[in-house]
Amino acid sequence: MTKKFLFLSVNSSYSHSSLALPMLHNAAGNIHGWEWQCIECTAKEDYAEIAAKAAEMQPDLLGCTLYIFNIGAVLDILSRFHALCPQCVIVTGGPECSGDAAYQLLENHTFINNVFRGEAEDLFAEYLKKFPDCERGVIPSDGNAIYTDWMTELPVNDCFFRTGKAFVQMETSRGCPMGCKYCTSSNIPLRMKELSKVEKELEILHSKGVKEIRLLDRTFNFPSWRGAALLKLFREKFADIEFHLEIHPQFLDDEMKSELEIAPHLHIEAGIQSFDENVQRAIGRNSRKEEVVSGIKFLASCRNFETHVDLICGLPEQTLDSVLNDAAELIRLKVDEIQLETLKILHGTPLEKESAEHGIIYSPMPPYDVMQTERFSASEILYARKLSRVLDLFHNHTALREVFRKLELFSGADVRRFLDFMLEQQTDLKQLSDLKKRVIYLVEFLKKYPSDAAAFEISKVWLAQGYPLTELPFGEIRRFEGVLPTNLPAETEALFAHRETRFQQLRYKNFVMNFAVNRHFKLNGAAFIWE
Repeated sequence: MTKKFLFLSVNSSYSHSSLALPMLHNAAGNIHGWEWQCIECTAKEDYAEIAAKAAEMQPDLLGCTLYIFNIGAVLDILSRFHALCPQCVIVTGGPECSGDAAYQLLENHTFINNVFRGEAEDLFAEYLKKFPDCERGVIPSDGNAIYTDWMTELPVNDCFFRTGKAFVQMETSRGCPMGCKYCTSSNIPLRMKELSKVEKELEILHSKGVKEIRLLDRTFNFPSWRGAALLKLFREKFADIEFHLEIHPQFLDDEMKSELEIAPHLHIEAGIQSFDENVQRAIGRNSRKEEVVSGIKFLASCRNFETHVDLICGLPEQTLDSVLNDAAELIRLKVDEIQLETLKILHGTPLEKESAEHGIIYSPMPPYDVMQTERFSASEILYARKLSRVLDLFHNHTALREVFRKLELFSGADVRRFLDFMLEQQTDLKQLSDLKKRVIYLVEFLKKYPSDAAAFEISKVWLAQGYPLTELPFGEIRRFEGVLPTNLPAETEALFAHRETRFQQLRYKNFVMNFAVNRHFKLNGAAFIWE
């Protein structure tokens, strides 16, 4: 008699699709006597409705993957489902099942029968063969499973692999050699898929019209020669696909740099976490600051892609001053985006076991974010979280980034001064979505802490956004005097030739900017700017 396995895939948003099901089915889908089904939803949907739908399908076995973003939703759904369908066996896996958390899940949720730890694809295949003769417990009972056949398989071929979303996720390697104590991959050996198999997977995805691929590789460019080889493959055969990569700025040899400079479509996440060498040692990362800074400089100089750099606050041995200095360093290096996150103490990581040693107090509930450490008070953690929001509002906004850079916040004290100014405004940073309000705050900051270059830049933003000329914060508008530029972009020729186009100049001290205005081309603001 055929048994039914139902996989519950609860994603963070509709655009996401978990790799867990196609990986499981790819490894265990050929086990005789099983019919596979799936319910895919998001963590924001109606839990009662999802549970009822699952119960109507009358599965013999239900499986799901637990992450920090979905564990609350999934456990709610499972408890409801179990009440409706008590005869069904429930199994879980995923990052939230790592370490001792696997046993805690079984202890706290009696409706869960088995918890798989690590890369359990082959263990799940054996489980299906033995079902229902499976004792309740953690699989494996000690440590995390490593799936040895992973490198030979092509999950993109699987019938459950979704290609209709905004992007797909893919692996070319598993594990990581960095040894970061806060990471779930810190003790997982690095294994790399053969380049020929990567190429085959990409050919399949390309044939299905996929335009964006997010690689889950922990460190794409380690070793550097392999990262360069993959970039060459992307460029030569899949130039119309955008690839999202996580790279370590320390591992950029000449070949890797050459490929990055000519890559057609990339989105780069560069994780440095902290420049502080004491912090680096405490987390087991041991990066060399000079090489990291050099790598960040190079990445920031590449204009064919944006570089988003990750910082973490709440790390062992870290102080607030260290975080402020790190932010200032990245502003000085002119990276495109600075992402400052609070450290999360994840299950099964070395830092989870060492947290008391560093005086780390973290939330017992997901996402397990650090609230205080031996050297980072609770109030300072909150201050750093506000810094994260300010960086998002000002530095990371494309219209304001150049203004923010010209404020020259090149030291921790400078960054603190700007953040303190914003906090003095008694505004709710979480609600500060209006761009004009942000521009006005920058204007007020410049009145208190003058910078001619930044003042000129904010007036350029004012014009580009179409705000009233009568309220121009700095400088004056004059009638254009001079020779119009030649060799214009094709899309600009019509603007310059149009009879209603007006040419004007913004002047502020020694700064001059020319711009063209025409409502037929841009309803509000300057339609074209040149200097």
